[in-house]
Amino acid sequence: MRTKTMSLAWIAVKNLKQAIKFYTEVLGMKLMETHEQFGWAELQGHDGGARLGIAQLPDEGHFKAGQNAVVTFTVENIEKATTELTTKGATCIGSVQEIPGHAKLQMAVDADGNHFQLVQILSK
Repeated sequence: MRTKTMSLAWIAVKNLKQAIKFYTEVLGMKLMETHEQFGWAELQGHDGGARLGIAQLPDEGHFKAGQNAVVTFTVENIEKATTELTTKGATCIGSVQEIPGHAKLQMAVDADGNHFQLVQILSK
C-alpha cells in the first residue's frame, strides 16, 4: 500500500452547527464545505494546510464526541489497500463505505488501538 497524502483529521461532535460556529468564530478557521445530510463539514486555516473534518455522530459505537481524533490517509484504490492492510496484520472495522460521488472510506485500527481511516476520493 502506498499513501498518497495525509490531509485530513476528523473529530466527532454532538451538534454540527454549534461545532462549525465554534471553529469558525472562536478559532477563526475557514469553512471549506458542509454536507448536512451526512452530518459532515470540513474547515481549514486561512493559509491552507490540512483540513479538520467534523462529523456529527451519535454517542454510541466506536467514537464519542470529545474523545477522539481520526487521521485519514488517501489511497489510490481502497479495496486493494484494505486487502493489503489485513494481510499485514491491521484490523479493519466493518466494510468499505461509499459516499456516492465523493469518497470511499474504510476504518481501521493499528496495533495500539488507534483508529485511522483510508479514503479514496471519487470526485475530482
